[in-house]
Amino acid sequence: MRKSVYSLLLAVPVLLMGCAERPASSEPQHVYSEAEVKAFALKALSASDMNSDLYARYRRALTEQHHSDGAGS
Repeated sequence: MRKSVYSLLLAVPVLLMGCAERPASSEPQHVYSEAEVKAFALKALSASDMNSDLYARYRRALTEQHHSDGAGS
């Protein structure tokens, strides 16, 4: 009886330590392109429940071409 209790007391922390460690990812993290981000934003925007004027402004901002020259506006 004592042997099984000791085994259990030893096994539980070992199992918890094994579960706590996260395995290293073998795949590199995916970096989303600007087009993918805009497509996701447009999809989220279309599912939103905002008034039509605000929706049109956000949609226009997402679909217009913006040229950044490094100067903040």
